[in-house]
Amino acid sequence: MRGLVVLFLTVLTGCVAAPPPGSPAPSEPALSLVPYEGGLVVVGSGGREIGFGRDRPGALASVARVEGVAPRPIPCAALGRDGFVTREGVTLIFTEHSFVGWAQDGRRAGRTC
Repeated sequence: MRGLVVLFLTVLTGCVAAPPPGSPAPSEPALSLVPYEGGLVVVGSGGREIGFGRDRPGALASVARVEGVAPRPIPCAALGRDGFVTREGVTLIFTEHSFVGWAQDGRRAGRTC
């Protein structure tokens, strides 16, 4: 009986079709950033976020991984703050060390430029 089970599983495993040669690999789920009152939610990541207080290099690297391109620096009028804009048009505000705010389409949270 045990031999039949092993044989059945071996045959069943052989029935799984492999993708044809040259076909694209299955893509990873798309990620996107959604601003909220405490920072940015990374939609499609299982609940991860880029929260206010996150260190600047880590926050910018995370945004770049999600969007596939690094945010570009923009002028920020507030003394001691720097601005960066994402591919999707979210302005990220940083102090020298930390992510402290965002603005998009008239909405904002945290500190501003």
